[in-house]
Amino acid sequence: MLNLPDSSDRESRKRRLDRFSRNDRIFPGGAHETGNCTACSRIVTDRFGGEVRGYYHAHNPTALFGESEGGHDFAVTSDRFLVDPWLFHYYGESPVLDMDVPGDKAEALARYGPEENWQRLPGVTRAQPGQVSKARSTLTARAG
Repeated sequence: MLNLPDSSDRESRKRRLDRFSRNDRIFPGGAHETGNCTACSRIVTDRFGGEVRGYYHAHNPTALFGESEGGHDFAVTSDRFLVDPWLFHYYGESPVLDMDVPGDKAEALARYGPEENWQRLPGVTRAQPGQVSKARSTLTARAG
C-alpha cells in the first residue's frame, strides 16, 4: 500500500512556503540580492530543496511575466510547489502554486507559459532541503 501524503499535509506545506516567501526580512529586495528573481529562487531551493527553473521571454512569449526583464526564474520544489517570492514582492501575486491542484496549475500556465518552456538553470545544482548549493557562487542571473 502506498503511503501518499493527504491534502492537509500539502496545505500545511503550502502555508509554510507562503509564509516564508512573504517574509520581508528574508526577501528585502532593492539593492539586496533578492532584488533579483534568480537569487530569490535560490534562497527557496537552499531552504526547501528543489530546483531553479526559468525561461527567456523570447522563448516563452505567452508568459505574463518576464517580458520587460527579458525572462524570469522561480523555484519548483521536489513535491511540485512552484514558489516565486520575487513575483510576490514586486507584483503582489500569490507566491506559491501547488502544481498538483488544477486551478493552481492553470494559474502557473497563465503566469509562466507552458511547463515545457521552463528550463532548469545550468550550473545550479539541485539542492536537498536545508542544503546550501556549492554552485551558488556561480549563479548567472537571467532577469527579474
